[in-house]
Amino acid sequence: MAATGSLYSQVMEKIKQKIITGEYPTNSKLPNEFELSKQFNVSRVTLRKAIAGLAEDGLIEKIHGVGTFVRKPRKVKRIISSASAESFSQTAAKAGFKANAKVIKIKKVETPENLKTTLKTKVALYVERVYAVEDEPVMLERNYFPLPRFTGLEKTDLSKSLYQILRRQYHIKELKSRDMVISVALASLSEARVLKKSVGFPLLLLQVCVEDENNNIVHAGKHYIISDRYEFHV
Repeated sequence: MAATGSLYSQVMEKIKQKIITGEYPTNSKLPNEFELSKQFNVSRVTLRKAIAGLAEDGLIEKIHGVGTFVRKPRKVKRIISSASAESFSQTAAKAGFKANAKVIKIKKVETPENLKTTLKTKVALYVERVYAVEDEPVMLERNYFPLPRFTGLEKTDLSKSLYQILRRQYHIKELKSRDMVISVALASLSEARVLKKSVGFPLLLLQVCVEDENNNIVHAGKHYIISDRYEFHV
């Protein structure tokens, strides 16, 4: 992955946006090196680094003697380089996907025993959503939000970006991961039904705890992710 701010990473991002918006459609052939380097006003060395990075991310494929072609990426990739929390929608968009969220369940519940110390409340708002990419379920998230702080969250349109809602409606300036544990879990019956996989299918289990700029807990919970559609880069 390109270093943030480097010239070739900027070129990567510009080409990626053209792919995402459809200016460079899937399976189309990219302009040649001379045309691209002239278009982005960079040297061929810089352009080749950008092309190599995009190929590594699965967005393009170089075929020797034929050219470079746009490809449909298979996996959503998340780069873990800081404590900053990132929504699934953001992660998917960076990888060239458009993610859609569907609320499965939202209700006030007694805070689970294992989260009472963390959330510091006896009552929480439980939000269960599934994220799909290209109509294929990829992640099931089960989050608990401390009450009364997040009263009214259940009345918002949670098919939209949750973190944007939190920033706008609850005036949260920064979201960061206090702790994150990644492990492997086998899909239970309920998880298999939502993610449209067989019982026992291997899932990535992400245990999260997100806090704001004042170190107050925003939410904690578990995210179940289809292992062949998502990968972490540390």
